[in-house]
Amino acid sequence: MADEAAGYGDRLLPVWRAIWKDYRKGDGSRARARRGFLTPPGDRGRLIWVKAGGTPEDVRLGIELLGAVRDKRHDVRIVLTFEQDYPALFERHMQPFRKVGVGYGPCDRPRVVRRVLERFQPHGILLAGGQPPANLLRSTAVPVIAVNTAPPVGTVPAVAGFWPVDAKAEQGWPPEARGTTLPPADPQARFVEAQADVVLRSLVGGRVERLWWWHGTAGDWPAWQAAWQASGWGGTDILLASLHDVPEAPRSELPGADLAISGWDRSPLAPGTILHLDDRRWLAAAASAAHAVHLAAPDRQALWQGLAGGAAVSLGEAPDAKVPCPVLDAPDAVLGAWNDLRDDPAARRQQGDEARRRFWEERRQVDANFDAVLQQVWDW
Repeated sequence: MADEAAGYGDRLLPVWRAIWKDYRKGDGSRARARRGFLTPPGDRGRLIWVKAGGTPEDVRLGIELLGAVRDKRHDVRIVLTFEQDYPALFERHMQPFRKVGVGYGPCDRPRVVRRVLERFQPHGILLAGGQPPANLLRSTAVPVIAVNTAPPVGTVPAVAGFWPVDAKAEQGWPPEARGTTLPPADPQARFVEAQADVVLRSLVGGRVERLWWWHGTAGDWPAWQAAWQASGWGGTDILLASLHDVPEAPRSELPGADLAISGWDRSPLAPGTILHLDDRRWLAAAASAAHAVHLAAPDRQALWQGLAGGAAVSLGEAPDAKVPCPVLDAPDAVLGAWNDLRDDPAARRQQGDEARRRFWEERRQVDANFDAVLQQVWDW
């Protein structure tokens, strides 16, 4: 992903290296987009440009902003550009809006920026994640709102509006580089499922007493698998396992897993099964069905989904967001905490209630921030 991000910055060599790779892979449309040869929708109306970064979170945010602007402003044309394509996200969340253009975006080279601004002639720009495009900010005369955009490296012109993902991101933006600043809030809290049926618990069958959910990196998994197998819990319980490092890559492999959920026929499972959640659409079900959750690598989607599920949640590392979750870095420490929770429904309920309260607090702030951003877009 670092190479992809470099290919959208303003340094000449990384940009041209990325363009060469695009052509080599037969992706001429992406190469032309990097160079700014973009065409806006042909309908009439002012144009709003939603410029997303390259992570799944950025693109999901861009899709949400596009839909929210379309609901608010039927009179405008909208362009959504991104730095990395995630077809599953578009298939799941993108509606067939009119007067909307979607595709790869440009790099931040000065000549490219001038070309895009001349072609788009935007009335306003929404940055959805990613890095602040310094040359674009210097060249445009229209209002820019930075939503969850990373802190700038070096000096950049001030944006009209700024929505930080957390307090750390807010502190990273110089006060003189942000206009109207909204309270920190993570949009992922809005994108996860707030309520999920506890269907997974019933699907696994009556022979299974408890389900536990572990989420981490492929590098963390061998030590965790060994600790789980040594615990002896396989006689009664099931372990749900998902990987942090493949956020939009269903059908990924997990060594030692007995079954991937993408290949499960929904027949009852035997106690001791390690069920690999290789499709993130099952994370909500895992969060609602699990006795407890450990996020060894708490990416933002898994974090808020875990809190929304109402289970006791522990973390392998402290996130930037403030959450009521203990940090436990060793598998034995996690299993010890889980052992204390196994037959203590009151403790599980208390921790789960705290988690859900924190989730709803974040979601309410996200909704308020979306309303504030859309009001600024309306004023444009």
